[in-house]
Amino acid sequence: MKWISKDFLYQPHVRKHLLLIPIGFLLGYLGYGFIHFNGFQNTWELLYTAILGICIAYTAYFSNSAINTMIPWRQQPGLRLLAGILIHTLLSAVLVYGTLWGYERLYSESSLFVEDTNDVLIKIGILLFCAALVYNVIYFAIYSYYHYSKGQLLALQLKRKQTQLQLNALKSQLSPHFLFNSMNTLSSLFQKDTEKAETFIRALGNSYEYVLNKYDDPLVTVGEELTFVNSYCFLIRTRFGEYLTLDLNLPAQVLESKIPPLTLQMLVENAVKHNVMGPSSPLTLTIGADTGKITVTNNKTAKRPKMESLRIGLRNIASRYELLTDKTIEVTDTDIFKVQLPIIT
Repeated sequence: MKWISKDFLYQPHVRKHLLLIPIGFLLGYLGYGFIHFNGFQNTWELLYTAILGICIAYTAYFSNSAINTMIPWRQQPGLRLLAGILIHTLLSAVLVYGTLWGYERLYSESSLFVEDTNDVLIKIGILLFCAALVYNVIYFAIYSYYHYSKGQLLALQLKRKQTQLQLNALKSQLSPHFLFNSMNTLSSLFQKDTEKAETFIRALGNSYEYVLNKYDDPLVTVGEELTFVNSYCFLIRTRFGEYLTLDLNLPAQVLESKIPPLTLQMLVENAVKHNVMGPSSPLTLTIGADTGKITVTNNKTAKRPKMESLRIGLRNIASRYELLTDKTIEVTDTDIFKVQLPIIT
């Protein structure tokens, strides 16, 4: 038996047969004993009924897919349980009565019917109904547990993916490059304008406090996100001058709606990253609402040299929306760059 490896025995289709055959054999054996409890038992007939029990087990197993298609468990569990019991009882009865009828015709001296024929048929019917009842109850319990476990695993995987996406957004905001530029700006401000330097420190501290407090939350209010965006834009204006304009035009009800954290900030950051700002090329960002969506729009100035868009930030935002809602973001890239974010209530 060395040719039978452990991996072979653990294959799903092998385990299925290793389960169906003993159950069917036991069903046929018990059925024969139930009918011939006080009578003569023939070994060949016992083997015959055991094989018939195996056929019943396979019939019930392969008929499940058709029944599940007609009556799904998740939509109608009660009706599916009742239908399974009745259909399996009917299929088993047709199979058993048909084969027994043929067997009696071939072997007129058989001992299958040691009692009154009607009494035996009633016993077989009761046995098949009880077997179908037990089988469907167990099948329902296993099916429910399997889908519950699968749902729990899927929820855990989605939560892990959401956390990873949030972490990627956090890494973008806490990048050493951003911190290095902020420190350089702060050093320059202390030599020119200490009051503005203090304001810069508070804005920088508020930005990092928001990032650290909110990155683990799947959703924040739009109002909270805009407060962070205002602090972030102040940092950008301090570095590049007053060539960045942020125009906010959101109604009060939208401010109470939800959005993944760092979403608006990443769109502002992308606009700053991919456009040159200066006296002749100011950058204007507009955040407004349009038909159930938050719209973030910016004009396109001269493109920064050696700056190729990989759209990593957009993919991060789109992936988080896919996890949270069935709606998707829309991107328009013409003479302006516009991103529409679904409003989550």
